[in-house]
Amino acid sequence: MLARAALTEATLHDRLVSRGYQPKTAARAVTRCRELGYVSDERLALDRARVLRRRGSGSLKITDDLRGRGLAEDLVTAAVEASREGESEVAWARRALEHAGDPRGPRGWRLLAFRGFVEDVIVEVLGEPE
Repeated sequence: MLARAALTEATLHDRLVSRGYQPKTAARAVTRCRELGYVSDERLALDRARVLRRRGSGSLKITDDLRGRGLAEDLVTAAVEASREGESEVAWARRALEHAGDPRGPRGWRLLAFRGFVEDVIVEVLGEPE
């Protein structure tokens, strides 16, 4: 299961139970996988947030993705912050626009909103909507 994609500890547990393992056995397997470094919610959150950020996603989209994976709120918050790599959300929004051919006006607004940047950031980068 872990060879195909990184899983959260809860997801791994649930998949083991759905395949017929007793919950107690699944919990021990997850604990052992954590000890061996095969599974780590913290590492998954950080890696996923960085991947999404580099693809041009904003904090809202990254947060939504990580929450959707069932990760704890403190891990989500830490991963989103770490994904900024010391830069502001505005800098990442500008970078996303550059990679998209630097659209302006409504097209730029739609792009940044779709990618999960908050309205205040979009206003700072593109100005008020027309």
